[in-house]
Amino acid sequence: MLPTLTFVKTAFARFNHLIFNGELPEPVFRLTHARTFQGKLCYKREVCLGRTRHFDFEMRISLEFDLAEADWEDVVIHEMIHLHIASKGLRDSSTHGPLFRSVMDEVNRRHGRHITVSARAGESGAVADSRVRGHYMCIAKFSDGRLGVAPVAKSRIFELWNMASLFPDVTFSSWIGSTDTWFNRYPRVMRPKFYMTDRDELRQHLRGALRLVMENDTVRALNLRLSPDELLP
Repeated sequence: MLPTLTFVKTAFARFNHLIFNGELPEPVFRLTHARTFQGKLCYKREVCLGRTRHFDFEMRISLEFDLAEADWEDVVIHEMIHLHIASKGLRDSSTHGPLFRSVMDEVNRRHGRHITVSARAGESGAVADSRVRGHYMCIAKFSDGRLGVAPVAKSRIFELWNMASLFPDVTFSSWIGSTDTWFNRYPRVMRPKFYMTDRDELRQHLRGALRLVMENDTVRALNLRLSPDELLP
């Protein structure tokens, strides 16, 4: 699903009451088309007499990702933790330092959430998302030898099935299905886009994956176990 302002505002109000005792100030909500984040909290800083005040909070949510409703709720709560820390003037050693992680772990434990430090691919220090999910992915080999992966939401697979043909430097592509949690690091794409990845690392996580084919407007997995090398372009 794609988030709406109504969804974001409703989720904020619900979790502000449920998790933060209604103490969080309501930020300005804005939908963006950013491709570098799913959610982001922005604010201004002012230092007076040695004390730092944060104000003009704005929560930005990107429309470039197709996530499940529960995942979007986790994105909103993630930004609410940032708001909790900033609005109260609490100190942390980094953006996702010990304080942030402590609050995140408590929220996950008490409320059954699955919030992670970051959903951005390859971000240093990110906590791995260990949820088992089905991934539908296009793997492409570029003319310079690089490999790219493009996880696609199941609802978009028909629309993006031929996306590799839009990249003139793609020499080979194939579709696979996998439940390996390593692929959780990659946001699902809404438009033709590949995330570059290391061949040897990718090979390790293709064990048990299945090749996907489209027949008569139906995508299905081939009932044939292939080795990682056979699945790679």
